[in-house]
Amino acid sequence: MLASRSDDRRVADADLTFVFRIKVGVNSSVQQLEWVWNDYDWTVVSVCYDPLRDLRCVLSREGEVNIYGPGGEPDATFQIPEAGVFGKSAKGLGYVNRIRAIGGQLYVCGQSRQLWRSDFNGPHLTSCKWTDLAGAIRQSPPAELPIDAELLDQWLDEHNAVDFVDVDGTGDADIYVVGDEAWHWEGRSWQQICLPNDLPLNAIKMVSPDMVFVAGRGGLLVGNAIDGFSTATSVTTEENFTSIEWFEGKLYLASPAGLHVYDLKTRTIVRCRTRLAPELQDAHSLEARDGVLWSFGLKDIARFDGYAWVRIDHPDNSPIR
Repeated sequence: MLASRSDDRRVADADLTFVFRIKVGVNSSVQQLEWVWNDYDWTVVSVCYDPLRDLRCVLSREGEVNIYGPGGEPDATFQIPEAGVFGKSAKGLGYVNRIRAIGGQLYVCGQSRQLWRSDFNGPHLTSCKWTDLAGAIRQSPPAELPIDAELLDQWLDEHNAVDFVDVDGTGDADIYVVGDEAWHWEGRSWQQICLPNDLPLNAIKMVSPDMVFVAGRGGLLVGNAIDGFSTATSVTTEENFTSIEWFEGKLYLASPAGLHVYDLKTRTIVRCRTRLAPELQDAHSLEARDGVLWSFGLKDIARFDGYAWVRIDHPDNSPIR
């Protein structure tokens, strides 16, 4: 699943979320690619797939969550209470950023240290309760919120909201959230994680309880909440890593400059050469599923089955050749 927006500024502020299905041949070649899309009249910030329930989940920055199954059934939209900025139930906490399926539940993180967990009622999604998992660490909203959208960024800066931009874990008793800060939930209480630097973090990948990677502007860290985190590389980098993913024993890192891979033995980050012609233009979000690593860029999409990279043409964009 991926979300995209038109480059045409004449188009209204809406997002298109594309959900695609692929049939893979014996040589891992793409034999059929079908794109199916839905129009949303709100800004999509994150999408995820819940494999336990076979559900597709679409999150808006205002805390709206559309959840649907194969063929569009079931299909339901829920509002996370208090989340967002301009919604009817918003309390001034700020936007939400990411939705993840972890241990049979959905988790959503956002500004003001928001972290929400879903609890479904029945297989048909008749209702969905959103629990505030952040509790005492969540920041209280300011008393006044500007109605003027142009003043919103200034208002957020002045009130110094701590932003959570990614979440990962194994279940209710082992959850990490990262962004302006890093925190760990062990089932009963929160612990703020001390990091070797204070650079903003964009992504987290929990390979195992002992091996957790976090990345962002200026580098990659590895460790866990018990033993602490340290710099994963011996060489500094200026890259702004936006997404990381573990695939076949290697850690892949996405950045506006392209795709990179981390070598655990040499502790170095090197450019990943895909042998595509031209080389992969950009990488923004990574996801590994069903034996395939996907790279979703702002314009370029590619998949890797462990043997060869294949570029995927977006139906609304000119092919990259």
